[in-house]
Amino acid sequence: MDRERAIERYQEETAERIRQYRDQMGQHLLEEAEQMEEMIKGAMIQLGERLKEQQKEYVSFLYISLLKVDFTKRNYQLLLHAMDHQWYLDENPLEVYFDAGSLFAPLDELWDYLKEESRKYIGAINQYDIWHIMFEELRHVDAAISRILRYRLRDWEKKGVFSNVTLAPYWLLKWGEYRDQSEFIIQTDRVAKEKEVWKKEIQMAVHKPETLVFSYWYQGSYEGDRLEKLDMKFVVFEEATLENMTFTACDMEGSRFPNSRLASCSFEGCNLWGADFSGCTLEQVSFQGAELTGALFPAQSVPFLNLDPEQLQVILLRREEQE
Repeated sequence: MDRERAIERYQEETAERIRQYRDQMGQHLLEEAEQMEEMIKGAMIQLGERLKEQQKEYVSFLYISLLKVDFTKRNYQLLLHAMDHQWYLDENPLEVYFDAGSLFAPLDELWDYLKEESRKYIGAINQYDIWHIMFEELRHVDAAISRILRYRLRDWEKKGVFSNVTLAPYWLLKWGEYRDQSEFIIQTDRVAKEKEVWKKEIQMAVHKPETLVFSYWYQGSYEGDRLEKLDMKFVVFEEATLENMTFTACDMEGSRFPNSRLASCSFEGCNLWGADFSGCTLEQVSFQGAELTGALFPAQSVPFLNLDPEQLQVILLRREEQE
């Protein structure tokens, strides 16, 4: 059997096991969500100590990666790489390594299976072929972890996850490949922006859809805009005022409105899966036809929102005493 045919057959024979693994890995990561959060918190404690040792004033860019050179050795330790506002031009970046072996148990099992199956091909399938498959699976794992942590860490201030680290007003945390494909987990930009900046961004979003994804609007006052079918996943309005705003069929998954005031606003037909309205004042706000699965609302506001029975079954409530 020639090598091309061997690789084709190997991929066919392992496809079902890889599919089963992905289901297993997804469930495993959900079960490990709390442990993930504790790992991040522990890494930040170490980072805070390094900040003091090196007398570094603050950090702005945080990246968590499993290096491929470690991955090929099945050494599942993660690198936390921290830099100031100069980003990769920072002359004194900080590095912290921490163990994450418990997250990758199903991946290890898949690796063993692929290695065992490759023996049937008497050298036609080598370790580089297996690495190629595993690198692809690592991308799926990175994406899954990022998605889980976006929700686990959205209350990072209350949980004190970064309390040992001095952060700039603008900072971000990403998870993924080192200096390559990575996913946003948190982005915070606590610098107030003028209304003109908001107007410019929403105009740009019509032609450049990713413009408003993960965008951050702090202490701004916005009114009278009509936004339709825009990608606004994980947008944040913090301590902001939104009046007479109409969002129609916008994708606002994971959006947050901490300590903001919304008055006479409409989210008709929007995807608000996992949105967070806790600590938010809602006055005459319509959610007609909106997807609200996992959306978090102040309990006292719900009776005045006119949500339909299906929406009431899928939302989450935060009571005042939990604040």
